[in-house]
Amino acid sequence: MKNPFAGMPIGWRVFGATSITVTILFAAAGWGLQQYAISVADENVRSEIRASIQAYEAVWKARTQVLSVTSALISRMSDVRAAFSTHDSNTIRDSAQDLWSRVSDASAVFLVLDAEGHLISSLGKDSGELPVSAIPLRQAAWRFPRQLQGYLRNGSALFYVVLTPVYVQTSTDPVLLSVLCAGFRIDNLVASQLKELGPRSDFAFLGHDAIFASTLDASLARALAQTVFESEKPRSERFWRNRFIISHQPLNDILGQPIAELYIVRSYENELQSLSRLRRSLGLAWIVTIAVALLLSSYFTTRLLRPIELLDRAASEVSAGNYRHRVPVEGSNELSRLATTFNQMCQSIEQAQADLIRQEQIHTIGRLGSSLVHDLRNPLAAIYGGAELLVDGDLPPEHTRRIAMNIHRACERIQQLLRDLLNVSRGHGRDLDFCRLNELVEAAAESVDTESTQVRLTVRIDETLEVFGDRTRIERVFTNLLSNAVEAMPGGGAINIQCSQSKDGVSVLVEDTGPGIPPEMQIDVFEPFVTGKRSGLGLGLALSRQTMTELGGNLSSIAPRNGGGACFCVHFSKVRKSELSPA
Repeated sequence: MKNPFAGMPIGWRVFGATSITVTILFAAAGWGLQQYAISVADENVRSEIRASIQAYEAVWKARTQVLSVTSALISRMSDVRAAFSTHDSNTIRDSAQDLWSRVSDASAVFLVLDAEGHLISSLGKDSGELPVSAIPLRQAAWRFPRQLQGYLRNGSALFYVVLTPVYVQTSTDPVLLSVLCAGFRIDNLVASQLKELGPRSDFAFLGHDAIFASTLDASLARALAQTVFESEKPRSERFWRNRFIISHQPLNDILGQPIAELYIVRSYENELQSLSRLRRSLGLAWIVTIAVALLLSSYFTTRLLRPIELLDRAASEVSAGNYRHRVPVEGSNELSRLATTFNQMCQSIEQAQADLIRQEQIHTIGRLGSSLVHDLRNPLAAIYGGAELLVDGDLPPEHTRRIAMNIHRACERIQQLLRDLLNVSRGHGRDLDFCRLNELVEAAAESVDTESTQVRLTVRIDETLEVFGDRTRIERVFTNLLSNAVEAMPGGGAINIQCSQSKDGVSVLVEDTGPGIPPEMQIDVFEPFVTGKRSGLGLGLALSRQTMTELGGNLSSIAPRNGGGACFCVHFSKVRKSELSPA
């Protein structure tokens, strides 16, 4: 899989990595700080909720304890008990009025019931709103003589009452004389008194289908009641509308059955605003931190990557061949040691290049000398053979003239070789041009003695074909091939030269009827100093193949078509046909 950052400069990589790392760390720190702030705010709110519950319980305990103690005190007073025995409403009211007004507040109610649950007398301004029928006296009678307390509901009104039985002792068993019902109504005043103890919390007394009292806004109270009535009741201390946290307490009647619920609502607006300010502060701090981090990263990255940039520039110089370039060394850290090693490497490469150039010069001189020795053998042999014939006997003039022409041609070839060597030594290039292929082959054939060896030479080449190259070097290639073929057939034979054209160029086949190439030499036949002759140097085929390769062609050995002898293929890639008819 391709690396998407492979083409990005290393400076941008460090820059991006720093930005991403700082962002991730800052985001993690910000998230942790936000969660901590949320947990602290949530704990504070829940602590206030619990404090509000404790305040409610304390107030309720104080108020109910007053009712309980007052009712018990009244039930135990002899004169009041005597008044209760008369079952006269006015007498009972006159007996309990003074005491009740001194120990109870104005909002409390006080009812006196007989043993059958009928109203005898009532005290308090809200007494009429608490009907006797709402008091389950018959269901609670079996729990007497204990005091009973709990909530009573009358339509949309909710009361808290304390039932105190009044007994009279007879000769046999105590007899229930009357029942005192003391209580107070749960209204907005009671809810406001609770809110004074917990000013940041609101209180709502809700029934299954009614709102008894509430310090909430009317619309918000209805929404809370609708949530309670139409859906599952919220668990203690949970969020509502993502703005409030609520807790509820069940309100039971005197029989212990739930009749209503008290909801304590704490607004989360202040905490949400604080969290919003915290997020804005974190965002601003993140922007400032990223900007500072990027500036510092850019500064330190530039200083850190400067040695690497110098090494990169130096590597480009070395790849361009400037091995004298050196990297400045500063300090003693890892990059400085790398720069020192790089300079030592450049020095070593420079020294190795100088040694290689000297070796190449020596090798070139050796190759030129070997090529010159090989190419001079044939013309020198022609000169030596011709001179020997001229010295040994008296030859006819025609024969003498032919030998003299051969000696003259051999001398011209030696001069041409020496001129080529001089041009190479002076750095002059060879003249390359299109040459007629048949003329090159015929010139090479003339330099080879085929008459004395009784070798028959057949040339079948299109006279209009021209190949691109160095005339002298191509002629020497065919001269080497023909000389090897003649030397391989001392008893006579035949050499066939023919060409074939293809879309890749022209191939010239030089085939003889000699013994062929030995099997052990088939692979290394073109290697230098590999020869099957006793007096040969083994350079002819190697130099010929190198010549063809340098001219854009090739020289190879193929299997002969007649099944015997040797066959070589000389391939030319740049070929054209002459527009002029052959002379």
